[in-house]
Amino acid sequence: MKAKKSGAQIPPAPVRKGVPGWLPSLLILICTGVLFLILFFNAREGKIYNPSRLQSEYVTVEKAEVLNVSFDSVEPDPYSPDAVEKGNQRALIRLTSGEFAGQTRELYYMIGYFVGPKLAAGDHITVLQLRDEETGELQELSYFQYNRIGAVLLVLGLFVLAVLLVGGKTGLKSLLGLAVTVVALVWIFCPMWMKGSAPLPLAMGLCALVTVMSFVILGGTSKKILCAVLATLAGVALAALFGALVQSLCRITSFNLYDVNGEIADLVNLQSRNYPVRIHGLLTAGILIASLGAVMDVAMSLSSAVAELKQVNPELGRRELWRSGMNIGRDMVGTMTNTLILALVGSSLVTVIRLWAQGPTWRMLLSSGYFAVELISAVASSIGVILAVPLAAGIGALLFGKKS
Repeated sequence: MKAKKSGAQIPPAPVRKGVPGWLPSLLILICTGVLFLILFFNAREGKIYNPSRLQSEYVTVEKAEVLNVSFDSVEPDPYSPDAVEKGNQRALIRLTSGEFAGQTRELYYMIGYFVGPKLAAGDHITVLQLRDEETGELQELSYFQYNRIGAVLLVLGLFVLAVLLVGGKTGLKSLLGLAVTVVALVWIFCPMWMKGSAPLPLAMGLCALVTVMSFVILGGTSKKILCAVLATLAGVALAALFGALVQSLCRITSFNLYDVNGEIADLVNLQSRNYPVRIHGLLTAGILIASLGAVMDVAMSLSSAVAELKQVNPELGRRELWRSGMNIGRDMVGTMTNTLILALVGSSLVTVIRLWAQGPTWRMLLSSGYFAVELISAVASSIGVILAVPLAAGIGALLFGKKS
């Protein structure tokens, strides 16, 4: 005889039709997208002063083609180890865009260390075109730059192609997040700052908006995404706080930003013309923006790791997940901090070499405003990355782990 099974069999639970998994993500993206559009159109409203005279309707940059070079005195500089070419050229060009497209003009220009390259027949350039405000006739034409539009678009196209081929659907989502970031920084932050918005709260708000939109586009709504968002926002906020404290300790303000090409002087000039721009807070806002990408990377990687650990072993408690998350995060800190420092040094390598070539003493170097600004930026950004590790590990342990 067959043995009877002990206990009554439990019938399978009925399948319930709940909320579709994509609906919360869609609702969040709609809400944040509406807020994003409101900020975008609010930033575009009204007149925004631009110090460049290229914004004038009578001064435009147009494309042209070099037909022939009638005079050429360009030759390598004998005193330059790099054999930089210097001299003058006169060329006949044909305008290929703008109101005067099709017309031919003679152009005389100088080639040197900071103006170039040397031109030849068939080259495509951009020219600065000045029209008379009364008659509208072409008054002046000057060489602006070599036409790099096609090359730049080609490079961007190759970048997009590489991301799509390697990343697939996830790569497409990352490109959408990148587009949101670029629009937020260029077409929202800059014009709103020009209108008088305080840079630090503006940067923090946009960083939060970009973080939420990018993560939801990338991974939808889940505990993993919630952990990454919270760890990112807390990490960049602590980086900004640390940067502000160090600025106070070193007695550095945004006016001490290293002014290589006169940018800060231009901004001060705007204030003298009664434009409501605020320079205080730009340094801390820059730290926020500089650290955002790296903090997002660490927070997402660690959140994914904790979620994967929980999926492999559902019995892991909060303490075990915390320990595992910290062990993984320590390896991230070792490489990511070095990456940030090298990125900051590499972006200002010419300035570093110039400073070293002047032969400063260690007292001069440690007391210089440039060194203090670079130190604050590098260390504060790294602090955001370092603190994102325990934040992500702790939040992940709370969200995924069982009580010990």
